[in-house]
Amino acid sequence: MSTNLRSFELMIAQSIRAGISVRSLLLERCDRDILAACRLVVDCVTSGHKVLFCGNGGSAADAQHLAAELVGRYVSERRALPGIALTVDTSILTAIGNDYGFERVFARQVEGLGAPGDVLVAITTSGGSPNVRAAIEAARAKGMRVIGLTGEKGKEFAGLCDVGIAVPSRITSRIQECHITIGHILCEAIDASLAASPSDGRLEPPAGSARTTTSPKELTRADLARLRASVSADKRTIVFTNGVFDVVHAGHLAQLGAARALGDVLVVGVNTDETVRAAKGEGRPVFPLAERLQMLAALEMVDFVHPFAEATPVETIEALRPDVHCKGADYENKPIPERTVVEGYGGRVVLIPLVEGRSTTRTLDLLGARR
Repeated sequence: MSTNLRSFELMIAQSIRAGISVRSLLLERCDRDILAACRLVVDCVTSGHKVLFCGNGGSAADAQHLAAELVGRYVSERRALPGIALTVDTSILTAIGNDYGFERVFARQVEGLGAPGDVLVAITTSGGSPNVRAAIEAARAKGMRVIGLTGEKGKEFAGLCDVGIAVPSRITSRIQECHITIGHILCEAIDASLAASPSDGRLEPPAGSARTTTSPKELTRADLARLRASVSADKRTIVFTNGVFDVVHAGHLAQLGAARALGDVLVVGVNTDETVRAAKGEGRPVFPLAERLQMLAALEMVDFVHPFAEATPVETIEALRPDVHCKGADYENKPIPERTVVEGYGGRVVLIPLVEGRSTTRTLDLLGARR
């Protein structure tokens, strides 16, 4: 029995680690596709259209699971949304299967239920399911958009869809685990959008925005309120800190790590190039905003980044309403312009200890001395 117990322990550890590995690859390779899928379903439901789901076997279970999240609720209390699983009506399935063949069980329903503006979420781990592929053809004919969820072998299938997400694995169980994770992310995006703006939950940057985001971690001002709503619904906490970060060094890493430890989600505000020059003069920042955002977004401890063009991040904080706002300990005897706003809505300001001998000025001096 003890031998079996040990083998079970090893199996459990291996299975969980394998799942973590695939999810890490999913984030690395498919983040932009998942973001595009979020935008597609948010645009669909906020414009009064519906989402249809289809798949076979475990994917059929995922289809009805996700439809239930829309019609019922995911996390937030909000209006019921039109989600339909094409996998659950046995009379329809058997009638179509008997009269037209199993390949048409989903396509025929799409023809009857779909409409322009609707979205079909087509799920197949292999990418080869004939009835799912037929459903995509029917959706195209109805003027619908298509999100495809598949695995590594289904890249050709993914290419048939408006947004195709191919989980980087050939193991069915790992692929299915990621499919339901992606489905939950879609539901979370919908919840956040409706909570932030019931009449228009779109994730796109506001009209007239001078800059588009370059990473799923980069948030626009409009996204901050949506994040606040989503995190509040999950009863999690947001930590915010800000700075120039034009030469990231060990002191920055220590401060960001300390800030991240104070809550569940860390958002880092980054000064635009113009505000840095205004505050620190010509020659700064060393690296442009896009590169500074990219470097910070690459850090695992940083959940989101947000560029702000104001002299202080007061407007950013008003939109995000972080539970904790972190500043360096060098502000202990300095006024903090954001303090009034933060404490006004019940948040708190925390001073983070600095790492002795590690500052941007010191780093630049060392680099200059070694030329």
